[in-house]
Amino acid sequence: MFTWNDYEKIKQYRKNMVCTDEEKTIVYNIKRKIEMANMDNISRTQSYQEYYVRNSEIRWAFLASMVSRNAGWNMTDLKGRYYATVLPQKVKKHLFLTYEEANWIIFLDAFPQL
Repeated sequence: MFTWNDYEKIKQYRKNMVCTDEEKTIVYNIKRKIEMANMDNISRTQSYQEYYVRNSEIRWAFLASMVSRNAGWNMTDLKGRYYATVLPQKVKKHLFLTYEEANWIIFLDAFPQL
């Protein structure tokens, strides 16, 4: 089982690591690409989909694009006329922001692994 002490050891080990200029450039480029692709749910979905089209053997990229797309549909539904009388505006806003933030956080974790 992973303990807090194990985490502290890893943190200390990482603190002592030194990256080459080439590695720093790679990390910078990845972060820049993520920032650009994580603008909104449409850009996230498109990024997953484009990656899958280029690398169809990575099937979870397709799954990620479908999950992101479905979240986008739910976000669109919350802004549509059908929910206007069913949910109060405050609830719709909170649900919308929940979908947005959850997808944003998931993308930050998942997309760099591609």
